[in-house]
Amino acid sequence: MKNLQILTLSLLLLMHLSLIAQQPKAQRLVLLEEFTSSTCGPCALVNPTIVQRLQQNPDKFTAIFYHVSWPSPGNDPMYLANTQENNARVNYYGVNTVPYSVIDGNYYKGHPNGWTMTTINNRYTMPSPAEIQLQHYLNAAQDSIFVNMLVIPTDLMSGSQLVAQNVIIEKHIHFNTPPGTNGEKDFYNVMKKMLPGAGGTYLPTPLSPGDYVILQYSWKLANVYDNNELAAVGFIQNNSSKEILQTANSSTAPIIPLYDNDGEILTLSNVASENCTGKITPIIRIRNNGSNPLSSITLKYRIENHPEQEYTWTGNIGFLQSKNITL
Repeated sequence: MKNLQILTLSLLLLMHLSLIAQQPKAQRLVLLEEFTSSTCGPCALVNPTIVQRLQQNPDKFTAIFYHVSWPSPGNDPMYLANTQENNARVNYYGVNTVPYSVIDGNYYKGHPNGWTMTTINNRYTMPSPAEIQLQHYLNAAQDSIFVNMLVIPTDLMSGSQLVAQNVIIEKHIHFNTPPGTNGEKDFYNVMKKMLPGAGGTYLPTPLSPGDYVILQYSWKLANVYDNNELAAVGFIQNNSSKEILQTANSSTAPIIPLYDNDGEILTLSNVASENCTGKITPIIRIRNNGSNPLSSITLKYRIENHPEQEYTWTGNIGFLQSKNITL
């Protein structure tokens, strides 16, 4: 039986590893999660005020609107486009009435009439322990969207329940005639898809200043009204307390790498738990997280108690590109 141990990953370039001093906490972007429906009369009364606040204060807060299956007849097309993840977010917060607002997970929960811009401003002044860079782009065929998320801690982030959420939204959907019973024809920041799903991606905590996490996602478009209105909202949430620690709106600008030369082992595959043949061909997937192309990598590994071995790969891997290397 063979047991492979990957010991080190050495980038045969001049790697500059900076010791990053403690950074000040980051400016917070507040997240409003709004639960609504095109069949909800009271929703039509409060949504214009919410949208006006959002459009007048884009640097202080952003929003995701989840559409629900009630009131009757429950045929909201934006709910029907993704019932599973709309329902998942309803269940996550225990929402049983609409309209219903959730601000930063646990800062405010209740009817939209219960919060004002003072609520947002007060939350906005509370520093965040992380910065988020978020990029989205569509492929040439315009049938898939890709999201790159960079989480940069500015203070210690600990606990086993920190989750990164990435939500594809359609910023504006207009209907010529109301799709529901409440007269609304314009809908904003509508949740289309949660990536990779409603559960998000657990972060490898603890994370300290100088650490970072890069997450990459893609989605084959479905039930989208206008590709030009697509964007992403990313946030970090503590599933234990429901608190949202930081939020970001996406842009089409690339995320900015922290280091010039930096690589990451993403996966180790093709290694059975037991192998009695005496032969193994492990596959290691490497991603370039640095601004410079990766041109040479030395992998050091050991099989059971045998002497350490080295494998040197040469080639070219650009920023955020990845490649399988077979030993």
